[in-house]
Amino acid sequence: MISSKKIYIVNLLMAILPNSGCQKLKARLYRWAGVTVGSGVEFFQGIKVQGIGELEIHDCAFIGHEVLFMLNEGSKIVIEESAIVGSRSVVMTGFHPITPDGERILSREGTCSTVRIGKGCSVSTACIVLPGVTVGEMALVAAGATVAKDVAPRTLVGGCPAKLIRTL
Repeated sequence: MISSKKIYIVNLLMAILPNSGCQKLKARLYRWAGVTVGSGVEFFQGIKVQGIGELEIHDCAFIGHEVLFMLNEGSKIVIEESAIVGSRSVVMTGFHPITPDGERILSREGTCSTVRIGKGCSVSTACIVLPGVTVGEMALVAAGATVAKDVAPRTLVGGCPAKLIRTL
C-alpha cells in the first residue's frame, strides 16, 4: 500500500530529478513510498502517483515523461514485464458515479478496480486507460487513445474510445 505522505515527497523529487538518469535512485524512492518496483525499470521525469492503492511495476518496464497514475483506495495498477507507458498518459482505477440527483460527485462513494498493462505491450503517448481495463500481452495502444474496454493480446487499438485497428 502506498503511503500518501511519502508519495507526496517522491512526486516532488521526480519533478526535479534528471529526465532519464538516476534510475536506481528513482526506483528506491518509489519502493520507500510503497510502490512495488522490479529491476531494470526506467522512469522519466515528472511522473505522479496520486492516491493510496497499490502500484506494481515489473522488471524492465518503461514509464514515460509526466505519466499520471490515479489510484483509489483498495485498487491496483499492474505494469507487467517490459511494458511501456508513454509520456503524458493517464492510468486510473476508479471514478465517482455520475447521476443528475443527489450531492456533489466527490461526496459520493467512489469505485475501485484493477488496471493491468500486459507483458511487452505499449500504451503510446497521451493515452487514457480507464478503470478495470486489461491491456493484453504485446498489444499496442495508438497515441491519444482512450481505452475504456479490455484490449486483446497482440492487437492494435486506437481512437476515442479505442477500437480494434488490426491484429498483430
